[in-house]
Amino acid sequence: MTTPLFPDEDLVRTREIMARVQPILDEMGERTTVQLFRGQPFPVLISSLLSARTREEDTKTAMDHLFALADNPADMAKLAYEDVLKAIDAVQYPGNKAEYILKTSALVAEQGRVPDTLDELMALPGIGWKSAVLVLWLAFGLAPEICVDVHVARIGKRLGLVNTSTKQPQKVSQELMTKVPKEIWGPWNPMMVNFGRTICLPTYPKCPTCPINDLCPKVGVKGITR
Repeated sequence: MTTPLFPDEDLVRTREIMARVQPILDEMGERTTVQLFRGQPFPVLISSLLSARTREEDTKTAMDHLFALADNPADMAKLAYEDVLKAIDAVQYPGNKAEYILKTSALVAEQGRVPDTLDELMALPGIGWKSAVLVLWLAFGLAPEICVDVHVARIGKRLGLVNTSTKQPQKVSQELMTKVPKEIWGPWNPMMVNFGRTICLPTYPKCPTCPINDLCPKVGVKGITR
């Protein structure tokens, strides 16, 4: 990856990317399940937990079924394991996630709130670094780091913002944080997730109609939709 000619070159470019992409996504109405609960800490927490390695439609189904049984930490903690398991059977690893949901709900009910720090969130069963960073932004508007998933990592590399050899999500985040202005660290993940699901696809990205085609070096891109 080349060093920018000017230190602020990537900061300017990523601001422009945000300015062009977000309005299009807003017009499309593209949102993931966890994004739909923005500002609601407990649903954000649980939907983030459920979404790990799970298709978006299955996450939504599981959330609908689970929150029909209980919509707050105290009531959810009292549910039977078998009922939680049945409600979320569409997701990957439902057995583990049912156990995490019950334990996490009990802890949140006991504490009286969903934690709002990275360390506290990562102490909850089933909540790793990625989920914790995402919850901080969507639930509380806090962005100490950039949340990285497969879409954020893939597009970051295509844009030349992340070294193609970088694999570990937290290292991808560290590289992005030097290229993305701090004020958009939070919305960068939701934007790139939706962008990666609709335009900058894993295979055959829609480069000819992409709003940032002229800003993207297309690192590693081979198949392009005509």
